[in-house]
Amino acid sequence: MHSGLRPRRERWWLHVLLLLATFATTTFVGIQLAAGYDPRLALVDPRSGLMGITPALVLAGMSYSVPLLLILLAHELGHYLMCRRYGLDASPPFFLPFIPIVPLPGTFGAFIRVREPIRDKKILFDMAVAGPIAGFLVALPFAAYGILHTRLNFEPLGEGTIFFGYPLAMKILQLLLTGHTFSSVHVVEHPAFMAAWWGFFVTAINLIPAGQLDGGHTLYAVFGRRHRLFRWPVLVALVGLGFLYTGWWVWAGIVLILTGLRHPAVLDEDAPLDPFRRKVAAAVLLIAILSFVPVPIEDSGDLAPLRSPREGGGTVVHQLDLHRGPEASGRHGDTRGSKDREVAFEERPRLVGARSPLEAGPPPA
Repeated sequence: MHSGLRPRRERWWLHVLLLLATFATTTFVGIQLAAGYDPRLALVDPRSGLMGITPALVLAGMSYSVPLLLILLAHELGHYLMCRRYGLDASPPFFLPFIPIVPLPGTFGAFIRVREPIRDKKILFDMAVAGPIAGFLVALPFAAYGILHTRLNFEPLGEGTIFFGYPLAMKILQLLLTGHTFSSVHVVEHPAFMAAWWGFFVTAINLIPAGQLDGGHTLYAVFGRRHRLFRWPVLVALVGLGFLYTGWWVWAGIVLILTGLRHPAVLDEDAPLDPFRRKVAAAVLLIAILSFVPVPIEDSGDLAPLRSPREGGGTVVHQLDLHRGPEASGRHGDTRGSKDREVAFEERPRLVGARSPLEAGPPPA
């Protein structure tokens, strides 16, 4: 299928501007993640600029923004290049900046505009699945790197602390790379880990089998007019998941109001897909399962009381009061008078990559 229309002139300045704005907002989120991951980066430097942000902190923040943007770019280029392959009129990716405050990702994702209707089921299928497959594959190496560089956390849980539920893909990678699994409760995630986490989350959202989402296109291409049988069950499932995580109610509303439950018809609606594409559809279903997590984000108040992790073979010291004021002199036998409180950080944080099991309990002495 090739469009007879002349290619239109793209507003490249707008695409570049949105990309730069999204790079800025995601890097600012990355700075917050990096400061939490390595507190030494958050120490105030006299040479630091706005809000104590140093070049080292910005560079560390890019370990989140660059992987995340590459994952989103891979997803949208999958759609875009498939449109170009079939001669469809489609725009380059539009990136969407968002509020740069953790736990938000700093972006609302990206999208392309397909400017003409798709009338062929095979083209619809290829265009729909190319994005999630590309984004998922690019997220995997960043997830692996993030897992190996995520550090243990022995600090007590603070009120209002945010924790992330891990999808099955990350659990499997944890087992393959470290020999054990861990949860967000007992670690401080590396920024690249969080970039991959958002990449998997975006993949899962896009593969919701409804409306104009990638999952909705794929479902329609596989089942044709029978896709209508899945409309209300999918919506009911999202509403039910909302009792675990209220954000699913938002997505139920988006699916119902913005994308709709109906799918535009193609000319060969009832023609079956060939065996290869059916196998690809099964692979995309597996990607959806591996990327999905029922409770993506939760507050520490929603968790049962938990103890700090313990790892055999060493102690992690994150903070140490080297000197205290007069009020603490009796406790430590320190008679040197009032001194500023100093904070010492370990030179090498203990990473979860070591092949040793994690246990509940205080850190070993």
